[in-house]
Amino acid sequence: MRTILTTVGTSLLSNAKRDLKVDQLKEQQLANYIRRANAEKASAETNSLSRLLQPGDRIVLLHSQTEESKQCAETLTRYYKGQGYEAYLREVKDLTYAEKRFKMRGLRSLVATLVELIRFEKRQGREVVVNATGGFKAEIAYATLVGLLFDVPVYYIHEAFHDIIEMPPTPVSWDYSLLAEHEEFFEWISADLRQTVEADAWLRNLPGEIRLLLVEEEGFTLLSPAGEAFYEAYLDRVEQAKFVPILLSGAAWHTYNNSEPSIRRLFDRALKKLRLKELRASNADRVNNCDCLVFPKGHRDERLFFYEGEDGGIRVYELARHSDESYERLIERGVRRKDYQDFQLWPVT
Repeated sequence: MRTILTTVGTSLLSNAKRDLKVDQLKEQQLANYIRRANAEKASAETNSLSRLLQPGDRIVLLHSQTEESKQCAETLTRYYKGQGYEAYLREVKDLTYAEKRFKMRGLRSLVATLVELIRFEKRQGREVVVNATGGFKAEIAYATLVGLLFDVPVYYIHEAFHDIIEMPPTPVSWDYSLLAEHEEFFEWISADLRQTVEADAWLRNLPGEIRLLLVEEEGFTLLSPAGEAFYEAYLDRVEQAKFVPILLSGAAWHTYNNSEPSIRRLFDRALKKLRLKELRASNADRVNNCDCLVFPKGHRDERLFFYEGEDGGIRVYELARHSDESYERLIERGVRRKDYQDFQLWPVT
C-alpha cells in the first residue's frame, strides 16, 4: 500500500472561477466543478494524481495556512473519498502569503511536516510518494530535497509539460560528517528558539559552513529549511543504524567502565556514530603501528580503534582520548587485532 503526500495550492479555485466566470464560489459550486471537469484541467493536484493513483493508495493533502488552499484541500479530500480512496487533510503551519514568514518559518514547517509524515507512514509499513505539483513554487524544491534525503520519490507536473516528472531516490550517500562532528550544536539549536547573540558565541569556534544551514529571524537563529532537512535526515540515519552490533574488547570495556560519567557519555556518542556506514567511510583513518582504523577524524577528543567484520558487526579494540595522551601512547605501542579478545556487546542491555 502507498501513501501519496500531495502539496495543495489554489489552482482548483482559480480554474473554477475562470471557467465558471464568477468571482466567488460556494462550497457546493466547487464540488460540482471538480466532479464535472476533466481531471487534467481541473487543478494541478487532480492532473498529477490522475497519473499517479493506484488502487488502494492513501492520499494526504498538505495545504498552506491560507483560506484558499484550505478550501481547495477540503474539496479535494471529499472528491477523492467519493472516488473510494482514503484521503486526509494536513495544514502546514506558517505557510502563508506573508513573504518573511513564508521564507523563514513556512518552508521549515513544510520540511518538518513532510519528515514527520514520511517517518510515520514508513513505520506503518507503507511506501511513500511525494506529489509536489501543487502549492508555492519553492515547495517543489524543498519537497525534492526531503525526498532525496529520505529515499522517497518526488513527482510533479510543470505547466509546460504534459507528462509527470519523477525525481527518483538517489543512490548517492550524503556526507553527514559536519553534522556528526558538531552534533551537540545542532541538538542545541534545534531544541528551542535561540537568541542570535547566544548562537554567535557558539558559532565563533565552529566551521563557517555551519552558517549555511542557519537563518536569522527577529533576533533569533534557527535551522534553515535545508538545515532542518539535513539534520532530520542525519537523525533518521542514526535511528536506522541502531541495530548494527558493536562489540568492545576487554581492554575497551576497562577504559569505558573506569571513565568519569561525562567522558563515558562522549564515548557513547562516538559509538553511536560509528554505526553509520557513511561516517565510517568518511571519518576514519589508518594510523601507524595499527592494523585497524581510528574513528573519528577531526578535532574530537575521543578516539575509537575499530574494525568492521565480514558479518557486519563492528569490533572496538581500544577507546582513547587526545587530552590524556592515551591516544598517542596506543599509536606508539601499536594496536593489533590479534592481541584482543573477550568481546562483549555494547551497550549492555
